[in-house]
Amino acid sequence: MKFWYHYNKPASRSQGCNILTVHFKGACHLVKNIVCNVPTATRARKSQPLCVIAGDALEILVENETAFIS
Repeated sequence: MKFWYHYNKPASRSQGCNILTVHFKGACHLVKNIVCNVPTATRARKSQPLCVIAGDALEILVENETAFIS
């Protein structure tokens, strides 16, 4: 399954801590940590966020504010 993630500045400001957004299966998930065990690469976009980290995973599990990507 294709996925991409990025730093979420508005959510980070409102929550007072670093927040990342992980996108997969047409949904976005706000997390504080990412454990990624697959190859990734940066990808430029024409709209915000302009730069994201993308990859292809077999499984993504979001649990306890952490995204586990394998």
